[in-house]
Formats: sequence, C-alpha cells, structure tokens
Amino acid sequence: MKHLGLYITLGILLILFMVGCNGYNGLATQDQDVKQKWSVVEAQYQRKKNLYENVVATIKGSARNEDTTLIKITQMRSRIPTIDPNNPQTLNEANRAYDQMKSSILNINFENYPNIQTTQAFRDFQAQIEGTENRVTTAIRDWSGSVQDFNTRVVRFPGSIIASLFGFKQKPYFQADEGAKDTKVDFGS
Repeated sequence: MKHLGLYITLGILLILFMVGCNGYNGLATQDQDVKQKWSVVEAQYQRKKNLYENVVATIKGSARNEDTTLIKITQMRSRIPTIDPNNPQTLNEANRAYDQMKSSILNINFENYPNIQTTQAFRDFQAQIEGTENRVTTAIRDWSGSVQDFNTRVVRFPGSIIASLFGFKQKPYFQADEGAKDTKVDFGS
C-alpha cells in the first residue's frame, strides 16, 4: 500500500508526459505545415515574377519583330510605281512589284516569322497572369487556413500550456500591402 501513492504519482506523471509529447508533436507538426504552405506562397510569387519578366520580354521581342516586318512592308510598298492610265507598262510594273511584295510578305510571315503575334502573346500573357493570380490566392488561402489551425491550437487549453512551455507563438495572418486594394494597371499610352 505504501507504494500505491508512488505508482499513482508515476502514472499521473506518465500521462502528463504523454499528453505533453502529443501536444508538442502536434504543435511542431502544425508549425511545419504552416512553413511548408508559406513556401508554396513564395514559390507562386516567384513563378509570378518569372512569368512577368519572361512574357514581357517575349512580347517586347515580338513587337520589335513586328515593327521590323512593318518597316519592310512599307519599304516594299514605296517601291511600287504609280500606275499611269496612259502607259500600260506601269500597270505591268506595278503588278510585278505587288507580286514581289506578296512573295516577300509570305516569306516574312511563313518562313522568317510564322505568326505576327504580339496581340495573341498579350492575350496569352493575360491568361497566364490570371492563372498565376489564382494559384497565389489558393496558396495564400491554404496557408491562412494552416495558420488558423496552428493559432487555434496555441490558444486553446491544454495546447496553450504546451505552447508557452516550448515557445510556440501565434503566427501572423497574411496582410496585403497598404494601398493594395487601390492597385491600377497602366499599360502606357
């Protein structure tokens, strides 16, 4: 009987130890979940940054190529002689010049530059940005849910005791930059 008190005390300590281990492990697991989900948010922002840089460079390159194409076409058009109704030879010369220009345009469009595409590239850019924004929003929503689960566990009993014993603190929620709700896109004039 004199050892019964010792066994009860050891049993209570063992139960408290197991509850503490379970609580600590749960908090540690949720802490890692929050960190992992935040890394997904960062990855999506990196994807967004890379997308903007790469697609804008592509559109700029396409626009430069289109400018070159338009310059070539304008130069060819300037070489087409004026048709003189009193001189049938000018009609033949103009036809040859138009045929040459048509051939050159086909060459420019189909061989050297298969598709004049700045407008399509811009549409593709818009679609990619929309998809990326959706991924960012989803990643932030998932991360915020993970933060909420963690914070709830940190403030609820007995998690609050275990959290304070092992230094777990509430995580901050996502906050948009000041003025983010007033963001405007300017494509220049």
